[in-house]
Amino acid sequence: MEIKKLTELIEKSNYITALTGAGISTLSGIPDFRGGNNPIWNRYPQDKVFNPLYFKESPQMFFDFLREILNKEYQPNIAHFFLKFLEEKKKLKAIITQNIDGLHKLAGSKNVYELHGSIFSSHCLKCGQAYNYEEFLKKLFKEKVVSCKCSGVIKPDIVFFGEMLPPEDLNMAIYNASHSDLMLVIGTSLVVQPAAFMPMYTLNNGGNIVLINRAETYIDDRAVLKFDDIEDVFKKLSEYYEIGEG
Repeated sequence: MEIKKLTELIEKSNYITALTGAGISTLSGIPDFRGGNNPIWNRYPQDKVFNPLYFKESPQMFFDFLREILNKEYQPNIAHFFLKFLEEKKKLKAIITQNIDGLHKLAGSKNVYELHGSIFSSHCLKCGQAYNYEEFLKKLFKEKVVSCKCSGVIKPDIVFFGEMLPPEDLNMAIYNASHSDLMLVIGTSLVVQPAAFMPMYTLNNGGNIVLINRAETYIDDRAVLKFDDIEDVFKKLSEYYEIGEG
């Protein structure tokens, strides 16, 4: 049984990292916006919504987009909580995520490296004033363009096209991937760099790769195990380790 093989891998590994993408958060109800097929991109073209120059000139489209996707409260799911459990067992050393939803930290995981930033913090582009998520959200649903008291536009700390990735998060991601003896690749098709290269650091260290993702990836033939259904895998793992959500 494949799950049994996965639990054996987890038990014999001492330095596990997880690389997560949009697929892990779909269990929390967050739509998977990967690729251009989602109808939301007809209303909010990606090349405009996440374009720093367009945001500077016409920020309202970005905020309209956020209002549409943040109109409900999202919570961590069984996969997020299982990774927290592995961290508490001293097995999981780091989570490297491409997601901006902050759900890993909300689940209680400590060593989370958010390569594309997080919606949970924002700052004013004019004066630098920092805002937490609650403050930003309150403004988002009251103001067409979220603004600071200095009249500057407030931007969430997420990475737009062409912007630099957070250097500390990127460096720590590479460090942990390079020291891993097992990487769990969850809900990512490994297309966007530099996250897509993280499994190679683990392979170069002699570590194993486990893929938990519906779509194929460039590294399928080098994975020791491959699963399609994220929810099924983490339900079975949670049953095996006798843990619940939260």
